[in-house]
Amino acid sequence: MLEPLEILHKLVSYDTSNNPTEKVLPNKDILDYINDELLRPLGYESILFEKNNYWSLVSYIKRDAPTILFIGHCDVVPAGPGWKTDPFSLKIAGDKAYGRGSADMKGAVSVMLSLAEYFKEESNCSVVYAINLDEESGGKYGAGNLMKIFEENDIVPDYIINGDAIGLQIVNRRRNSYAINLSMPEIKRRIKGRKETKTFKTEIAGNRTMHAAYFMRDIDIHCVDAASDFVRENNFFVSKMEGNFVKNNVLPSEISMEYIMPDEGSLEVCTYDENLTNFIYFVTKFKNVDIPSAPSDYGINLTFNYYKNEKETHVCYMDLRIMSNNNTDVENYFRNFVVTSKIKTKINIRGSIGSVETPKDSILIQKSMKVAKEMKLSPVPIEMGGATDSRWFSYLGIPTLEFGPLGGNVHGSNEFIEISSLEIARTFYQKLFMELTNK
Repeated sequence: MLEPLEILHKLVSYDTSNNPTEKVLPNKDILDYINDELLRPLGYESILFEKNNYWSLVSYIKRDAPTILFIGHCDVVPAGPGWKTDPFSLKIAGDKAYGRGSADMKGAVSVMLSLAEYFKEESNCSVVYAINLDEESGGKYGAGNLMKIFEENDIVPDYIINGDAIGLQIVNRRRNSYAINLSMPEIKRRIKGRKETKTFKTEIAGNRTMHAAYFMRDIDIHCVDAASDFVRENNFFVSKMEGNFVKNNVLPSEISMEYIMPDEGSLEVCTYDENLTNFIYFVTKFKNVDIPSAPSDYGINLTFNYYKNEKETHVCYMDLRIMSNNNTDVENYFRNFVVTSKIKTKINIRGSIGSVETPKDSILIQKSMKVAKEMKLSPVPIEMGGATDSRWFSYLGIPTLEFGPLGGNVHGSNEFIEISSLEIARTFYQKLFMELTNK
């Protein structure tokens, strides 16, 4: 069986960018490689399925109880600007391996796949792999369809181990996610004044990640927040906006805003857009979101991350992370935002299935804490900010744990994984597997 780093080289070489807004979807070539080269030769039975042009792979060996599912995704956000190397060719520099998806989450998938033979030989329990290609667009067509397949093939998991976490820490909680877009028709107005352009940049403390779910308003600066403050403080009017927009859950690194400085004495008459101006003016409200929510270590995140002008319409995409499954509360918040901001728009809100919550006293978490303590890792389960495919099972009450290697720059340029941490994650999966199967 190949080592994790060898598998990772291959996985990163597949451009599996997923951005349905721009009709960019990954093809199934990477799943064919995983199935044909890594799992089927070991005797795993496989099911390749497609929903709404998204592909997923389920491979399994059905034996005795318990049934343990190892789940991951191989789709990635688009590369975006700022890369120093080819994002789809793994580059090794010291203990770091750079490439799009290396941390989120082809590194962890590589580790899991490297253990396929071990899982087959060292136990007589049922083992299932599920690799999806639509996690970055919500998981509805991949993980959202898995339970039906599991039930039809009598492989419903007793425990789920997901590698979609960074930091070699046990994760048992995640917030729910919502994708919101406002489609605002252009409303042109004219005013005397002077036209100027200004660029605003996103600043992330410690260069942590451009993933919207981890944005921290108390220490980070969002480029659109900065633009909003600028417009409000000066009573300027916005005529145009461009930027490094990557995807609805990726923070734009910068935007360039064309605005009008009003001046009654000016001989120049300029055109601005009333709808776009009002949106930018009031987007600063996202700093204090008052939607009811259960307690969360990360609070509530609401960020405006993606924009395009389409057929004389401003389409603005927001990303919301909240420890709540109440769609009505979310819908009411945005309806109120639109009314108070005097924006004329259509609202589209797409909610996820729910948050992730695995009790600390569950067998899965207790066993993982034991393994972590033996390995001198942190045995304390934590909450993480981003959403994962785990949510499609947690709401059914199936115990789910997330644990992955060390890495950084997730959803940003020069994403990397720490090579030495791959072996640590591998050992953790091995030990936890044996703890769950040894009765």
